[in-house]
Amino acid sequence: MPVVTVDTDWKYRGMQTICCENRFLRLVILPDLGAKILRLIHKPSDRNILWENPRLVPRTVPVGSSYDDNFFGGWDELFPNDEPITLNGERYPDHGELWSQPWRWRIEENSDKEVVIHLWCFSSILNVRVEKWLSIEAESPIVRFHHRIQNQGHTPVDFLWKLHPALAISPNHRIDLPPCRVLRVDETFSDLAGEEQFDWPHCRGKKGGRVDLRMVPAPESPCKEFVYCTDLADGWCAFTDTAAQVGFGLRFPKDVFRSVWLFLSYGGWRGCSTAVIEPCTAWPKELDTSIANGTCSHLDAGEALECEVEAVVYHGFRSVKEIRAGGEVIGE
Repeated sequence: MPVVTVDTDWKYRGMQTICCENRFLRLVILPDLGAKILRLIHKPSDRNILWENPRLVPRTVPVGSSYDDNFFGGWDELFPNDEPITLNGERYPDHGELWSQPWRWRIEENSDKEVVIHLWCFSSILNVRVEKWLSIEAESPIVRFHHRIQNQGHTPVDFLWKLHPALAISPNHRIDLPPCRVLRVDETFSDLAGEEQFDWPHCRGKKGGRVDLRMVPAPESPCKEFVYCTDLADGWCAFTDTAAQVGFGLRFPKDVFRSVWLFLSYGGWRGCSTAVIEPCTAWPKELDTSIANGTCSHLDAGEALECEVEAVVYHGFRSVKEIRAGGEVIGE
């Protein structure tokens, strides 16, 4: 009989570890390290969908540490900022607070049919409680999340919240998004040329010719890109191995995650090869600029943001046209 199981009785490098699996997926979660999803194994193909930095060993780090120097890979969440900044007299740490602090947790359901894991933490800068409920069913390749961010204080807060899965790549991979507008982040972190804004997925390259952002280039020519994808026609993104026909996709509410950031290091940043595909509630990475532009997220006193996100590992497609509510993948 198909079942789903959860195991909390072990540790990884001294950190509390939660392992949850069904016949499709195996998740390894580290509550002590930002509730990071360290591994998302697609069991039929025996592959980790997520990238792990081969040069760094995951370990607990103090809040306020450098994110880049401790970029272990896996799937983090970033809040309330990306780039470090001083705002209203408070120092907001690099890539926010969530990724480096321990989260509390409990197993809320543990049956043969479904496992539900509740994880939560508190911001030390803002009077905000961040929670997520992660659930897996016995006969499904989908991980479902219910997220809740509540302002428990008496004053409003402005913030950025971002899902940050770092994905394992090969030259066979491609990125698919719905129609959207692309904004270049930093000319020095790019091989693109010409327009600061353009329609997904094509732009001119600095070396001439047309760059197709959907495609992962060959490793012989290290490069890197960082762009914001805004004005999304729908709320999804996908990353597919076209040779193995195995992929990873996210379905999210586009009124909450109003952009998808693409941090693409094809060997061009610190020699790392990963694609970080990041649904985000705001842009740009400078929170003060986002506040001034009106593109940040905002919660009034006592207000809460709640939403559902679905992560699906699929097979049988070389490209994706749509990911529908419920995690249904339409591809070819």
